[in-house]
Amino acid sequence: MPQVSNPIDEALRNARHQRREGRNREAERLYVEAAKLARFKNDQTALAHALRHVSDLARARGSSTRAWQAASEAAALYRKSDDKLGLANSIRLKALSADDPEEAEACWQEARDLYSQLKVDAGVTECESHLKR
Repeated sequence: MPQVSNPIDEALRNARHQRREGRNREAERLYVEAAKLARFKNDQTALAHALRHVSDLARARGSSTRAWQAASEAAALYRKSDDKLGLANSIRLKALSADDPEEAEACWQEARDLYSQLKVDAGVTECESHLKR
């Protein structure tokens, strides 16, 4: 009997492929699709993951408002989970897309603390470089 694929996983897989191929608009569209499916299925883990990538791609194309909103929602979802790396990464994206310098600094500090706890040296270094500015 053929295995039925999970549409959320399929959208995420296709989004990753599109991003690797440099088709970021299509990747973002697929991450948005994955987020919609995850909302419908009430899959908070997949929703947080998809939103984090929507944020990253939106920020890369210059849409800081969309990036901030997606990262903020992802961070709120990650706070309810055990995925501290996902939380750190989403807070990092909030910092990168923040319009308010004080808000960005608070995000950098929180992300740095999380990366430090997780022993992710590259994350700590990036956060500290932004905090020195």
